[in-house]
Amino acid sequence: MSSLSKKRYKYLYLSILILFCNSSFSSGYNSIGQTGLIHTPSALAKSDQSIYFTFSKSEFSKFGALTVTPFNWLEASFFYSRPDDLLWGNSKGLYLDKGFNVKFIYDPKNPNLPTFAVGLDDFAGTGQLSKEYFVSTYSFKNLKLTSGVGWGKFVGDDKLRYKNPLSYIKDSFGNRQESSNYNLGGSPSYDTWFRGDITLFGGIEYSLPKFNKLSLKIENDPFDYFDYMCCGEGLSIESFKLRPKDSSYNFGLRYKFKDYGNVDISFIKGNTWNLSFSIGFSSKKPLFVKNKFEPKVIDKNYNENKKNEFYLDLLDNLNANKLYLQSANIAQKKLEISIDSESHINPIRYSNEASQIANYVAASNDYSFDQISVSHITRGIQINEITFFTDNIQNKYKPTSLIKRETAITNPKNSYKNHNFRPRPKFPMILNEFSPDFRTHVGSPEKVMFYGVGIKASTEIQLSRNLVIYSTINQPIEDNFDRKKSRPTSQLEHVRTEIVDYLQNTSNNTYISNLNVENIWSPINDIYAKVSLGLLEPMFGGISSEIMYKPFDKRFAFSAEFNSVRQREYDQRFDFRAYRTETSHLNFAYYEPKSNILLKLSYGKYLAGDIGYTFDISRRMPSGWRAGIFFTRTDVPAEIFGEGSFDKGFYLNVPHNIFNRNYTKSSTGFSFRPMTRDGGQKLELNNRLIDSFYGSTKVEIQENWEYKKSD
Repeated sequence: MSSLSKKRYKYLYLSILILFCNSSFSSGYNSIGQTGLIHTPSALAKSDQSIYFTFSKSEFSKFGALTVTPFNWLEASFFYSRPDDLLWGNSKGLYLDKGFNVKFIYDPKNPNLPTFAVGLDDFAGTGQLSKEYFVSTYSFKNLKLTSGVGWGKFVGDDKLRYKNPLSYIKDSFGNRQESSNYNLGGSPSYDTWFRGDITLFGGIEYSLPKFNKLSLKIENDPFDYFDYMCCGEGLSIESFKLRPKDSSYNFGLRYKFKDYGNVDISFIKGNTWNLSFSIGFSSKKPLFVKNKFEPKVIDKNYNENKKNEFYLDLLDNLNANKLYLQSANIAQKKLEISIDSESHINPIRYSNEASQIANYVAASNDYSFDQISVSHITRGIQINEITFFTDNIQNKYKPTSLIKRETAITNPKNSYKNHNFRPRPKFPMILNEFSPDFRTHVGSPEKVMFYGVGIKASTEIQLSRNLVIYSTINQPIEDNFDRKKSRPTSQLEHVRTEIVDYLQNTSNNTYISNLNVENIWSPINDIYAKVSLGLLEPMFGGISSEIMYKPFDKRFAFSAEFNSVRQREYDQRFDFRAYRTETSHLNFAYYEPKSNILLKLSYGKYLAGDIGYTFDISRRMPSGWRAGIFFTRTDVPAEIFGEGSFDKGFYLNVPHNIFNRNYTKSSTGFSFRPMTRDGGQKLELNNRLIDSFYGSTKVEIQENWEYKKSD
């Protein structure tokens, strides 16, 4: 057989393998935090709004990954890789690599067709784990078959090395050279993607019928371990003992904890054991069934006239259900009330519950209304008004679509200030909370994570609806920050790179994270304003101001902010350092409700004096779940910015509603940058207007009508 004929058969085999030898859904994560088998990926992903952590260890490497699935067609992960045998300087086992992986999934929703995915691994790093792939997956009842084609670090076994078919389209796809962006890292290495030779990979996962939580996995291993996860600043003597491969097949056993993760034990490359576990959850559905809303309405006698009796009953019963009455008004056959909800962020839910209670109280006081209008008050500002027909309030049989059509959602224009009944809150209101305090510094070669634990006291003093004093006082208990050396080398002002100095100087002493007075108000309709003065964040204090235009009937918002600040001393008390600066930004936000995508763009001057823009894209769900990425480009060139080339990162926000039987507004946020640098840095402010006042536009209210389906 001619050489040309052999090549044709190879590509024919390749095509058949990709299109027809596909795997059942693989619901677990592989050793690098991808939905897949052992080391190789599948074409599947967890359900959207999933967050999982994966840790794996073998004789020569440790690997940790945080994987997020914001959409059912997108899986993204951030990883740390620490090979135990590689050199960093003169030390073995201190080399640390990090990067991002991303996978795009296409599910044709046809049982006769597989699911497909294309992926980019370590696509903006230093090239230690860079690879690309195309994979397909077909799901049977108990059997999962996966096959794919890989580029880059996938290509290691010469027996499965083939010429890149894309080179027939363009010659440059035939060669894979070192990316011009590997030097400082952080920039997408697009000049290497899908270039060079290809290899084949695939495998099966079989679910054991009598042990439905156990599955057996087999995959071919295409990697050359002297190239994959290699080689840092050099190999050690141990590398030549630990990295040779005796087999091109990996075998594993997977135990699944329902939808909360999996534990895998695998025998890889014919001579090494690998242990991996993943743990996480999906925020798509609450982990607990919510308690039913069954308010107890009490009719008290206040010895007042009929109207005042009704108002006082309304006040007492709404407050008892954490829907704090701000005002009420009777306008013929319509009842108008405004509330401040302690437990709900969902405008439809809190207005519906308030209208139910109001309807009960009206009946017990011999009032009959055709309509009940509910508004929400945030920081003294009336942000919405939702008007129900009383016949629809507790109608369990009428379709939600009809109730939605008959419900009026309007821009209230602070009409609550004209209401007949306006109970006076007793100011000042003082709210205190004590909670654990966790601090971390992640990503140092000496140690992946430095940490500290302590306790913090958070205080909120409400002087009026608009004027509030915030403070957070922290007391450390234990940390290991003294083991980390502070060595900022930035050529810019050290606005962030001295973070270790701040951590070390607060290790044994009480310190103040923030202490500031803040005023938020609405001078005219759809316009919001804020001024804050004091210790604004751990590293800076001064004055911050912002004004925002957020039209009720639109999907966008504009804001302009100006800040004049001075750098705080390392001990985070009341003293300041010499550096002063002013920052200013124009901010734009646009929300697309069908996909729940929130786009934000900010342009202006940053803390180190550099000028540029920040782009932020996230998926924000009505539940409060949010996952996003951002990057900043300024006039600071990459060689001055330093490793990472430009500022970038990701963030998550998980509502506590998922873990509770009762409703709560509280949530836990997490933000991460691969590198701490001084370029492209903003103030870390609380209550930025461009991120506030959810439920103040028609589209934000309307997207919450589906809440009953998730109860």
